[in-house]
Amino acid sequence: MADLTDGEVLALAKASNITIPDDLVTEVRESLNGLLEALEAIEEPDVSGIQPLPIIVSETARKQEAQ
Repeated sequence: MADLTDGEVLALAKASNITIPDDLVTEVRESLNGLLEALEAIEEPDVSGIQPLPIIVSETARKQEAQ
């Protein structure tokens, strides 16, 4: 994944209703790019062989759901 640019960071901030002072845009961009890089390094475990667990619903939950 390509690194975010200052413009992309500002667009994300605007979409999130966040104001980033001009003097902090570079620092925020570098932090976000570092976070994205760390997230890319995480490998998802293979869960294809894991059986799902049954969900046990309490009587209280059933009553609340019926309301």
